[in-house]
Amino acid sequence: MYYIEALVKTEEKNKFTIENIEKPKLEEKEVLVKVSHCGICGSDLHAANHDKGYEFVPKPIVLGHEISGTVIDVADKRDLDLLKNNVVIVPAKYCGECQQCLSGEFNICNNISGVGLHFDGGMAEYIKVLPEQLVNIPSSLSLEIAALAEPLSVAMHAVKRMKGDIKGKDVLVQGCGIIGLFTAIIAENSGANVTISGLERDEEHRLSKAKLFSIETEIVEASNKNMFHYIFECSGSSAALETAFNRIHKGGALIMVALYKDSINIPANIMVRGEIDIISSYSSLRVDIEDSINLLNTQENKFEELIDIYSIENGDLAFQHARHQKVLKPIIRL
Repeated sequence: MYYIEALVKTEEKNKFTIENIEKPKLEEKEVLVKVSHCGICGSDLHAANHDKGYEFVPKPIVLGHEISGTVIDVADKRDLDLLKNNVVIVPAKYCGECQQCLSGEFNICNNISGVGLHFDGGMAEYIKVLPEQLVNIPSSLSLEIAALAEPLSVAMHAVKRMKGDIKGKDVLVQGCGIIGLFTAIIAENSGANVTISGLERDEEHRLSKAKLFSIETEIVEASNKNMFHYIFECSGSSAALETAFNRIHKGGALIMVALYKDSINIPANIMVRGEIDIISSYSSLRVDIEDSINLLNTQENKFEELIDIYSIENGDLAFQHARHQKVLKPIIRL
């Protein structure tokens, strides 16, 4: 029996250990990926903290779904052409049979399950997946930056939900975590006039990164009165969502990208009288990951400024820094 090193989330809240676990054994149609890098996502933080809504996550578990690596083994000889490919992983498994899957809306599959949440993920030396979960990356893109493709795709999907009606429009992105910043970057690239907001405490490690991409910023605690055609809500703050409607032009829209642990009171009368739409966006599709890889490949030097790399031995510290927002995007190097 062959064992591999993994960062294991224990049964104790926010507690991790380095353990030797059994190397994944390939079953029919599966491929083995040697993990290079794995990002820490907000959902990983929620799962580690045993937050409400994450009760389904097993304990112990190897977290992580923002994965880059190299294919090193295949179960089916018909997949031999995949060997040695550098890839990122589509983290969701879909049933392919429900109404959403048959409509191509795989991200909202009725029977969806996720790498690193429903079963062991990428914070280990190896992971096994299906061939359809692989997206090739060009040789010109480093594996560490490629690990940003999955979170970038979430923002890519959110901006695409506007169906192109964004060029020349005034856009506010609420929340300067990595998804908020990525949403602002993609909206800016799409021709919008973008502002991203954050708290005063966010300025040093998070909000200031927007300047790398020439994106305007604002501090939430200031008296901000500018109005916007569209607001992307990426903060996860119920209060921020509720007050956002006061800054949306009539005929505009609020795009909900974050998830919320608290109840939300929506000002229905303001919405109705202003014909303000609410649009939701969840996860991403394969094409969004492909488009994200292309974007990363064109601006790799800028995206390098957004990440902090930690060894697996310092994985616990990476989670601490992420939890206390001391870094924008921690990535574990396997």
